[in-house]
Amino acid sequence: WASPVFVDCKKVISYPLARDALIELSIKRILSVLGYEALDGIAGAEGGGVSFASIIADRLHLPLVVAKKHPAGLGPAAQTDGVIKPASRLLLVDDVTTDGRTKALMCDALRKSGATIHYAYVVFKYGIFDAVLSNRDLGVEVLSLATWRELLTVARERKAFTNKVLDGIETYIQDPLRWSAAHGGAGIPPLDSGRDSGLDSGLDSGAR
Repeated sequence: WASPVFVDCKKVISYPLARDALIELSIKRILSVLGYEALDGIAGAEGGGVSFASIIADRLHLPLVVAKKHPAGLGPAAQTDGVIKPASRLLLVDDVTTDGRTKALMCDALRKSGATIHYAYVVFKYGIFDAVLSNRDLGVEVLSLATWRELLTVARERKAFTNKVLDGIETYIQDPLRWSAAHGGAGIPPLDSGRDSGLDSGLDSGAR
C-alpha cells in the first residue's frame, strides 16, 4: 500500500519515560481484553515487535519467543526462536500493522510450532483496511493502543500539524484503497486522478 506517512514506533524505545508509559498502557489494554490467566507466553514479531514484546513479557513474568518473517532452516519451528510448549496460548506483539497480513502469517508460523494463538497486539494499528481483510479473514484478532482515526482526532485537538497536512491525512484514511492506487500503490483506481491530497506519497508501503 502507498501511504502519505510513516509511523515509527521503534524510536520510542530510546526515551525511557515515554517507553514506560507506552508499555504500561499496552499491558492495561491487553489485560482488559484477555486477562492474565489467558496467556502462557508472549511472541515478539521479528523487527520492531521484539523490544516491546520483551518488556511486556518481563513485566508479566511470561515466557518469550520470537516469530520470524521468513523460515530459517527446516521443520515446524523454522520460523520461530525460543521454546514453545504444545498448545501454549501466545499473544503476538508488534509495533505497527497496516492490514494485518504479516501478523496473520506470523501467527500461522507460531501455530505450526505448536502454539495456540487467537490474538495479536500492536501499539499502532492503521484501522482503515477492514474492507480488505477482516479479523475472520486473518484468523486472528488484532488489538491496538491507537488507530489512525484516534490519532487524527488528537492531532486536530492539539493543532499538531497544519490544517493542510491534517486534511490530507483525513483524505487518505477515508479512502485508503483509492488513495493508494492514485499514488502508485495497490488499491482501487481513483475517481479523480487529478485530486490533490495535500501530501506527498509513497513514504510507507506494503503489508504489515
